[in-house]
Amino acid sequence: MGHQEPARSSVRRTTAHIPRLPRSISAAMRGARRAGSVLEPLLVSSSELIGYLPYRAYGRTLHYRVDNAHYLEAAQTEPPGILFFFDGDYLLRSNSRLLSRTSSLRRDLADIAREHRMLCVPVLAPGTLEAPVFNDPTTTWWVRARRNGRVFRALAADLAERYGYDRTRIWLAGYSGGAEFITYELLSHSNDWLLGGGASMIGGGGSDGIPQRFRGPSRSLNGMLLSWHVGDRDGKAPASAGQIWSAQRAAHEGEEFYRGRQARTMLHILPKQGHRGYPLTSLIRDDLRAATRLGYL
Repeated sequence: MGHQEPARSSVRRTTAHIPRLPRSISAAMRGARRAGSVLEPLLVSSSELIGYLPYRAYGRTLHYRVDNAHYLEAAQTEPPGILFFFDGDYLLRSNSRLLSRTSSLRRDLADIAREHRMLCVPVLAPGTLEAPVFNDPTTTWWVRARRNGRVFRALAADLAERYGYDRTRIWLAGYSGGAEFITYELLSHSNDWLLGGGASMIGGGGSDGIPQRFRGPSRSLNGMLLSWHVGDRDGKAPASAGQIWSAQRAAHEGEEFYRGRQARTMLHILPKQGHRGYPLTSLIRDDLRAATRLGYL
């Protein structure tokens, strides 16, 4: 991953407040954007950009792909399941492994989904493809999570009508900011569309960004298998104090919160693993195989 999480307090994460940058930093970023516009074609595959489709709802536009539908249609006898993937947060758009010219992530995810008779749908955070090379602070999943959640749920409903996927076989997978979006928003409320399946949270997936109004009684998630993967070098230890965001703390807090909602949860600590370089595809593959073996898919 070409990515580092910025320091974030729980207040900022809950309210999604973005402070105004000093003028000198703003000017430097404008210059960097102009320089980046020259270099980006060398880093981002134009075919990747063209392949994403826009979906607009509630005043926001996100981009997505359905990567393996043609494989499933040929031999489909039952409705397919669906795998959604949400990437992390990046300052430079080309750092995203969903867009990088040299990344095999999208192809690997499609192969994993095909193995489990699922559609594969990578989704970019709203604004990613409209941003001028460098993303602004709101081009993330967890900032403005409520609105982003409404847009994504509308997309999920639209895809259900078009592809008729099985809502008892839905898998959500996210890295870093994408994992936070899953636990902050998609699982915490308005989750009646999730009738079975589960989720993989990698390098994140906390509960401190869930507003208080969504912490009360909610639909039980006892038909879901939720799996967290976090490195033992990814942020401070769970018991440590301080406001700097820690993937370790997030994973432990998220697992505890959703265990209390009757989901079946798993927490995996990866030795010598920092925030970059998670083996995303192998972790998601292992989770889907475990979910199949345990009867969640």
